[in-house]
Amino acid sequence: MRNALRKARLRAGLTQSEVARRVGLTRASYTNIERGYKNPSVVTALRIARILNRSVEELFADESPTDRATERGGRTAQEKC
Repeated sequence: MRNALRKARLRAGLTQSEVARRVGLTRASYTNIERGYKNPSVVTALRIARILNRSVEELFADESPTDRATERGGRTAQEKC
């Protein structure tokens, strides 16, 4: 889960559908980005940041490969070795 992204969206008073529409995505695509299942393109990340009035770093810096893997019940590359 990209907590900073979700918190910024909620602070802005926007739904996932509203952000998705403004960015030019489907709601499902935006939801996958917010949950950390998909990574946005640079252009999409910049659009999201602009809409939420935040920096890209602020919105996406809280994620790491370890966080994403453990959220899905997977193992990181280091744990697989």
